[in-house]
Amino acid sequence: MDLGIRGRVALVTGGARSIGQADATVLAAEGCRVAIFDLNAEGAEETAKVIEATGGAARGYACDVRDSGQVGAAVAAVERDLGPVDICVNNAGIIFTMAQLKDMGDADWELNLAVNLTGAYHVTKAVFPGMRERRWGRIVCMASIAGLMGGFGQTAYATTKMGLIGFAKSVALEGARYGVTANVIAPGIIGPNALLSPMYERMAKRVAMQREGEPEDVAHAIAFLCSERARYITGAVLTVTGGMDHFTF
Repeated sequence: MDLGIRGRVALVTGGARSIGQADATVLAAEGCRVAIFDLNAEGAEETAKVIEATGGAARGYACDVRDSGQVGAAVAAVERDLGPVDICVNNAGIIFTMAQLKDMGDADWELNLAVNLTGAYHVTKAVFPGMRERRWGRIVCMASIAGLMGGFGQTAYATTKMGLIGFAKSVALEGARYGVTANVIAPGIIGPNALLSPMYERMAKRVAMQREGEPEDVAHAIAFLCSERARYITGAVLTVTGGMDHFTF
C-alpha cells in the first residue's frame, strides 16, 4: 500500500533507539527524508547512517527538546539540509522515576514535565506554523497506556502522557482547516527496552496477547497516521497495547 508520503520531510524526536529509531526507519522506508533529534548525538547519527545504508535519506541532530533555543536552531538546520518539516513525531520521553507520590521529589516531577510534555510543545510550536502555511502536515504525539489508565508509582509520567493527549487534541483543532492533523499513539509494554521493574512480569501477564509489543508495531501505526490514507483522522488516540487496556482473566 502506497501511503502517499514519499518525498515528505519527517522529524522524529528521541530517534536514537527503540521506538524512535523504528519510527525513523519505517518512515524512511516509505520514502520520507528523515531528521532524527536526540540528546544522544552519536545515536541520532547512527540511526541516520543505518537508514542511508539501505538507500534512504536521513540526518541526525543533537537536540535537547527541553531547550526552545536548541529546538529552533535544530529545526532551522533541518530546513536547510532536508527541507521544511511536513511530519513531526514527538517520541522523545522518559520515565525518570518509579515512586509513589508521597516519595516523589519535586525535581523528578519537573524533569518528567520538561521532557515529555514541554519538549513536545517546543518541537510542535517550531514546525506547526510552516505546516499551516503550506496546508499540509502530520503531528503524532507519543503518549502511553499509563496516560489513559494511570500507573501505580508513575504519577509524573502518567500525568505528562495524559497532558500530551490534551495537547494533541487542541493542536488538531487549530490545524484542521489547514490540512494539518494531530493524533496520539498510546503504546502498552513495548520491548526490548520496556520498563524494567519488579512489576514488569505482572504487567506483561495482563496483556491479552500474552506478550509485549515490538517497536515496529508502534512505528507502522505512526506511519499510517502520517499518511494520506489517514487524512480524515485527527484528534484521535490509537492504542497499541495488545489488549492490555481491556479486562482479561
